[in-house]
Amino acid sequence: MKKLRTIFIFSMEFFVIFYCITGTAFGINSTDNNSAQPGDYLNSEISNVDYDNYNYFFGLNSYGNTVITRYGKLPDLETEEQKESWKSSLEDLSEKIKDTIVSEYMYPHGEIVTCGTNSQGYFLILFRYGNVDEPLMDEIYALIDNSAKEMGIQDTPVEFGYGIYQAEIPLDSEHGIYHTYGENVENLSESEIRAIEEYMKKKPEKLSGNYIANYGEIPLLKDRTEVSSWGSKLYSIKNGTEGKILPYLEKGQVVAYGIELTRLVVDIYDGLPSEEKAVLVEEIYQIIDEEARKQNVTDIPVAFEESGYLQLDEEVIEDGEAVREETNLLGSGEKNTGEINNLNNNDSESANKSSSSGDKSSENNSTPGFGLLGSLTCLYGGWRLRKK
Repeated sequence: MKKLRTIFIFSMEFFVIFYCITGTAFGINSTDNNSAQPGDYLNSEISNVDYDNYNYFFGLNSYGNTVITRYGKLPDLETEEQKESWKSSLEDLSEKIKDTIVSEYMYPHGEIVTCGTNSQGYFLILFRYGNVDEPLMDEIYALIDNSAKEMGIQDTPVEFGYGIYQAEIPLDSEHGIYHTYGENVENLSESEIRAIEEYMKKKPEKLSGNYIANYGEIPLLKDRTEVSSWGSKLYSIKNGTEGKILPYLEKGQVVAYGIELTRLVVDIYDGLPSEEKAVLVEEIYQIIDEEARKQNVTDIPVAFEESGYLQLDEEVIEDGEAVREETNLLGSGEKNTGEINNLNNNDSESANKSSSSGDKSSENNSTPGFGLLGSLTCLYGGWRLRKK
């Protein structure tokens, strides 16, 4: 529990940006009762780099999902009307089981963190990494399937998986008191636990992007330490490719290049012909992939999005740190949620060391598109480098 500070903090540990996603359409056809080890996507075509593949009904947004197993059987849905009806039925099902899931199985009481659907049409249950065994999944599936049968749905298709999370949950918004997801909950009062429960019942603000293509795979990150380590790898790969990406920025073909918590993101100028965009995506991913492989990273996750040119408002640089007094980072189709996550003092100290390390990229403050993210470490609030 802590008071949320208003100053943005730089950190190597987390690279977060909040977006709003559109709803997903279902492309249905798969097998039933499949099982998988973490990292095995069961031969599905779903990319965990593309957040539009998921629509969450309640709980927290996940920044990368890993399938554990699947139960039930997908129905045959051929028409758009059937798909929309199925989507509506799953949302009704989520409302039917919400109170029980939140009070008995969901964080902070249990292992579930998110309930939603994926783009194949599976009802989705995401756990935090930890003690998730088959009896628990059997129990939760029985709850879901029995409720679905009351709605006339048989063999409810359910996908169980792990999510990657970072969130500040309001306990007392008026006084700026928040609970950081994953911190100890044993010392929270009953009223604070109820506040978390009510927050988890809400539909999270959706992550979004005008995606052109998505490559690679976000790995299973088990805890804060692994998220931090992965963030450092992404930062190193980004730094190693900036020189080769720079010409695309200077030509106006690329608008932004940066990090979003668990993946790299490249914004392609939306005014380019579609054929040129396709060529750019292939060229740029090859550049990033080659650098990633040099650093022993395969299947580097990169999301390519369309974006217009954006203008950053005033940035104040003091003693190697930056404070953004006001921002206007809204591009076409993007929504600023206004959410800023914060780190503890150790994170801030670590960030300050990174910011003052004097690496080569610190000389590029005026380089189009590389901005603060290239010269300092990363703005924790989630802004990524963009071409002015």
